[in-house]
Amino acid sequence: MAIWDNPANGAGGFDASKIRTFSADSVKCPNCASNLVFDSDHGACICRNCGGLFDPETYDKVGSFGLVNPEKNYDGTIEVSKEDEARVEIVCNSCGAEIVTDKNTAATFCAFCGSPALVSRRLTREFKPDYIIPFQFDKEKAIKIFEEHCTGIDHLPKNFKSQKVLAKMTGLYVPTWIISSEVEVNVVGKGKMGKMVDDAYAENHTSTHGNFATLTYGVVKFRLKNVPFDGEIKIANRLMAAAEPFDYSELVRFKPEYLQGFFAEKYDEQPLDITDRIYKRLDSYALKVCDEVTFGYDDFVPESDASITKYKNQDIKYALLPCWFLSIDYDGRNYQYIVNGQTGKVSGEFPYAKGWETIERTGRRARMEAVSLNSSLRALLYLTPVLVLGILRAISSFSRSSAFMLFIFNHPIELLILLITLGAVCYLCAEILPKIMRGREKKDLAILAQSSSHDLAPAQGVEAYYDSSFPITAYETTKDFISVESGWKYGEREKFDFKTAMPEAEESGLDENATDFEKKGMGRKMMQ
Repeated sequence: MAIWDNPANGAGGFDASKIRTFSADSVKCPNCASNLVFDSDHGACICRNCGGLFDPETYDKVGSFGLVNPEKNYDGTIEVSKEDEARVEIVCNSCGAEIVTDKNTAATFCAFCGSPALVSRRLTREFKPDYIIPFQFDKEKAIKIFEEHCTGIDHLPKNFKSQKVLAKMTGLYVPTWIISSEVEVNVVGKGKMGKMVDDAYAENHTSTHGNFATLTYGVVKFRLKNVPFDGEIKIANRLMAAAEPFDYSELVRFKPEYLQGFFAEKYDEQPLDITDRIYKRLDSYALKVCDEVTFGYDDFVPESDASITKYKNQDIKYALLPCWFLSIDYDGRNYQYIVNGQTGKVSGEFPYAKGWETIERTGRRARMEAVSLNSSLRALLYLTPVLVLGILRAISSFSRSSAFMLFIFNHPIELLILLITLGAVCYLCAEILPKIMRGREKKDLAILAQSSSHDLAPAQGVEAYYDSSFPITAYETTKDFISVESGWKYGEREKFDFKTAMPEAEESGLDENATDFEKKGMGRKMMQ
């Protein structure tokens, strides 16, 4: 059970309406003695002081969004550490950004907005990251990488960048929460066979013996590893996600020496503050993994609104990730860019030279219309057998006439050729052409899904964060998620025949060491 799970209706969980409101005089946190409150988003009692989550019935700890080494404010109650005495805090008077660096690093402008209005002051809060990925190259190489990237972008304005602007590129360590978790999905979706895998057929035709779709239930288990979430409000989440992935095998314990010559942001969002963002990203990855599982059908389409996700054995790290930041003002708009300080990947949105954006959008619109036309034509082609059957019935209406019988008697070979031709045309139009057109449509959709070199790079897919040491386990279940086959795993399709496999139902049991919270089977519907 993940620390961010909600109880699912009818999944064996407690009724939140029966939980009393926790007052300051009732229940205290077993960790820090602060007040506990019930949080429906997590399906547990939560301590807003230390981040601990507890079973509302037993108060056993079921997870935590707290920090291993929480940072404290230098408000006179704690002494400034020797390490922090060697650091200064630089504040931008324009955008309010607060960055940390060593005393010997000079700052002439803000890494985020480019403003030179900076003020240095003594550190107001401890600076205690757990891990760091050191920068792999210097500023000169970062500028060269950015220039090479710009060279590969067609239709970029000639006066967009200059050496004076590029000189403002700043090395910054970004505070990041790195989350790993085991995932279990009680997935509900449509198992499709035959032509039902084609939406054009499914929308316009009814199921037959060989072409059908059926509501399917299953359980999918896997593990996500090192999914990053930046903890800085002033950095656009989408921009930081576009700079991924990082190689976390190069994570090392934080040492002050790594900070020399660079800046570092202090987090202003903890994991407890960004649970919605965590939910949505992990749920999207869970849905993509389920979409790859077929359960023995030709295709399986999961339904997010009916599926339940559970997370357990989570691990949270607080790390600093290296990024080169650049802010460019052009044509009345501010453009922000990141060069990944480890891999050299460039992310950011680039402007078009005058007129080219309209041309590119027109081309994409034309391709989208072609996809729509393709789908409509396939729906018509699937009607070919009906049209041929109508022709044959029309011919049969003349079968009693002597002229028709005489024609059959005098031209048997010609009639046979005609029937064979009709059958071939019917098979070509109803079976072969739709498959060819569907393949073409998939290619067009793949092209449309590709982002332009002017746009932000797409966010990383689940393949970047799937833990291959924890293989996917998937099996079909009843609607109550009771296994209908034991031991079948994704990738071993030959062991599963959806038509004949009907073993005795075997109820899946929980680990004997599971907490009471996990035993209640609480889950949470996927977030849209």
